Amino acid sequence: MSVLTGWYNSRINASLASSTALSSAGASSRNQAPTAPAPWEVGSPNLMTLEEMSRKVLANGVFFNDPDREFSGLDAPDDHKQLFSLHQGLKRLASLAEEAKEKTTTDSRRDFLNKSFQSGLAQFDSFFDEMDLEGLTLLKGEELTKVESQVAIARGTSQYKTDTIHSGDFDAEVASLTGDVQFSISVKKSGVTQTINIDLADMGATTRNLDNISDHINTQLEAAGVITRFERTKIGQENDVGVVPGNNYGFLIAGVSTETVSFSASAAEPALYMAGVSGINDTAGGQVVKLTDLASGDPQTGYTTRFSADPNETEVAVVGGEEGETRIKQEDNPLEIHATVASNDGGIFVVGHTTASTDGQTLKGEQDLVLAKYDSTGNRVWSRVLGAAESAQGLSIATDSSGNVVVAGKVEGGLGDSTQIGGSDSIVVKYSASGVEQWNQRFGGTKDDQAGTVAIGDDGTVYVAGKSASAFGDDAHEGGGTDGYIRAIDASGTTLWTRRVGSTGEENVSAIAIAEDGNLVVASEEDGRAVLRKFDVSDDTSAAIWEQDFGDLADGRIGGLAIDASGIYVTGAAGSSFAPTAPVSAHAGGVRDAFVMKLTDGGTPTTDFLTFVGSDKDDAAAGIQVHNGKIYIAGKTLGGINGDTLNGERDAFAAQLDGTTGALDWSTQISGRGGLADAKGIALSTTDDSVLDALGLPTGTLTYSDSRVVTDRSSAREDDFFYISVDGGRRKKITIDADDTMRSLTFKINATLVLKGTADVRRSTEGDMLRIKAAEGSTIELFAGSEGRDLLESLGIEPGAIVNTGSLLDKDSKTTDAPPLFALDLPSSMSLKEMDSAEKAMEAIQDALSKIQRAYRDLTMDPALKDLLNGPQAGKTGGTVPAYYNSQLANYQAGLDRLNSGSSSGGLYF
Repeated sequence: MSVLTGWYNSRINASLASSTALSSAGASSRNQAPTAPAPWEVGSPNLMTLEEMSRKVLANGVFFNDPDREFSGLDAPDDHKQLFSLHQGLKRLASLAEEAKEKTTTDSRRDFLNKSFQSGLAQFDSFFDEMDLEGLTLLKGEELTKVESQVAIARGTSQYKTDTIHSGDFDAEVASLTGDVQFSISVKKSGVTQTINIDLADMGATTRNLDNISDHINTQLEAAGVITRFERTKIGQENDVGVVPGNNYGFLIAGVSTETVSFSASAAEPALYMAGVSGINDTAGGQVVKLTDLASGDPQTGYTTRFSADPNETEVAVVGGEEGETRIKQEDNPLEIHATVASNDGGIFVVGHTTASTDGQTLKGEQDLVLAKYDSTGNRVWSRVLGAAESAQGLSIATDSSGNVVVAGKVEGGLGDSTQIGGSDSIVVKYSASGVEQWNQRFGGTKDDQAGTVAIGDDGTVYVAGKSASAFGDDAHEGGGTDGYIRAIDASGTTLWTRRVGSTGEENVSAIAIAEDGNLVVASEEDGRAVLRKFDVSDDTSAAIWEQDFGDLADGRIGGLAIDASGIYVTGAAGSSFAPTAPVSAHAGGVRDAFVMKLTDGGTPTTDFLTFVGSDKDDAAAGIQVHNGKIYIAGKTLGGINGDTLNGERDAFAAQLDGTTGALDWSTQISGRGGLADAKGIALSTTDDSVLDALGLPTGTLTYSDSRVVTDRSSAREDDFFYISVDGGRRKKITIDADDTMRSLTFKINATLVLKGTADVRRSTEGDMLRIKAAEGSTIELFAGSEGRDLLESLGIEPGAIVNTGSLLDKDSKTTDAPPLFALDLPSSMSLKEMDSAEKAMEAIQDALSKIQRAYRDLTMDPALKDLLNGPQAGKTGGTVPAYYNSQLANYQAGLDRLNSGSSSGGLYF
């Protein structure tokens, strides 16, 4: 019936447009009769079956064509052409969904169709964003009465809940707290810090259950004039009636904003952290493992935690359930950790990349750099995304003496007000200890560059190194594929110097570290060979203080570099032919083994030892730390190191070696999701193994809440923006400042809306959300900012219109000069991977196509007829029908009768 309706209406409009009785000299240019048949009309040269469209689009991959080429009527208004192209593009998407929703379609075929479908959706987004319609407003999503940001910024509660520290009866003794339990609580208030020492031995014979321990601690806090208190609490998720099931208990610390609380223990030992990846491809997630009791020779796993991107959620039918019964299905999005470093006050920082929103922070591009802090208990304190328009990765991380964090990596596409130089560019970003960005520097040449390693001098100077495939700065490209480079940046972000490393071959600076004398040791891979140099950091022109070539790594690589007072330590992976000196422990015979090499610094460095750590498979170390005469490395293995058992297909491993002899003390292996794990980095915190673990308390300062600044808690960057138009008026720009909160952002929006709507902050369980509502009888349109600077995208708000039509009872008295609005109601994401999701995609696209047809008819309808159908007299009966209307009606009815008597054509059209 839609074909007949389209034909019928187009003929009505064409006839009425030529009728002098209804023509108007003042009619808007947007109401013009079509100069050629619409693509859904009988007789249109664009009318094709879905099967025909599917074959064509799978062959050429083009879903949305240039409107001037798509539509055969060259003189037609631009609005007509754009709607035609939009209709045809969506129909091509529907042609794939039509096949994917069939029961006979195989899973592999659906995967193939979905890849092409996702490419088409990306083309749809670009085409829709570039549309410029004068005669109507078209929404991608639904017409709304209000909008709320997906990004919610949580408020602080001045509370900290530990993980489970006791399971069983609530009043039973806590077995892990029956021994020597001594720790200190430091409280800073009004600029004064006092320390309260807690010793559970002072409880005497009192049973050490959680209630009694809380009372003991609170008595001493009260005596010191401290308001913060401890109490027992149940650990877990509330059920439907608000009750936490089970018998897991921990502490709830109820604090106040005027007191800063820190924890420490005098009998503390170092803890080792491995950070990297668990799973692969779509199942990849960050993995952090804490190892304690390092001196025992048998380290224990303190905790293992996964860092995941937010999952995609879709509603699917319950297999075997009742008709209409559905459930929410979650699909993972990849996130990977590439490096880690210890925090100055306990815990660690990790850096990597994420491919989807993370902790509620929506992304602007396909993937973004992600930075997070974990406390010593495994609690993720906060996370940050960079806000790249296309792609960014964090590859290395370091901290300075003040606790600031510097990350290095690569970025493509827009990033704030930085300039894209070419390909991927190197990026360096400095954050405060609480995750507030201080500055960033982007640099590189016209080809691909990346910063792969970073170190910080005692004076705060940041040294970053990596590789570049072209010239940048004042340094020419030496030739070959890539050159290594080093750049020095002062603590405020100003470049001091840049130097090239290597010659005409393939070079990459893999690791750097600050020497004991303050100069810089650089480890590079040059045409597959391991080369170490030491440079004077005072300039970028003098020759290296010393240089040593350690030979071919035999398809290996350098994984890390560390320095202490007794030497320089290098780790990585190498084949059996790598032999700068006779090894302490021989190569195990696999493809590659992890290796550790120690050198003594001097005018000419000397090699103290080389040792291999590996299995008869393939092994590699990706990071190294030294502490108190011990060497620690971490990486990946496909076998069993030192007699260990391979837990999965690929394990992450950590090992301890003697710093004097190079002998292996111990190694341990940990698997991941799907039997796949890989330790990309290693960090050592000197005080993170203590009785505080048994108490569930973090080492260092207790963090109750995160920043409430929007640019800290989302992908938004300073000066990102969007536009607002009220009732079709001029677009006004809303720009975010570096210190804007959700509340201060509402002030800017309300100043633009005046009395036509309101912006406020809605408090939810997730946090503060931005909400915008239109006043009665008003329409508020939200338009995206420029690519890479779109504030709406960072807030999780779709561009569109907020409409408040008011009560239908007083419709006659309301008029508007704004162009008509049509909402396509398309979901933000669609997939053909499963039959159910393909069927939903098909239904959504079919609905959108019918709405485009309605919009087209509205666009081409004569203004006088539109006024008759939609104006104050619409729907009213009585009065005399003009003779020419009766005559036209009879003609159209005769035409419909003739169409109904004809045969239908084959194939599915709409």
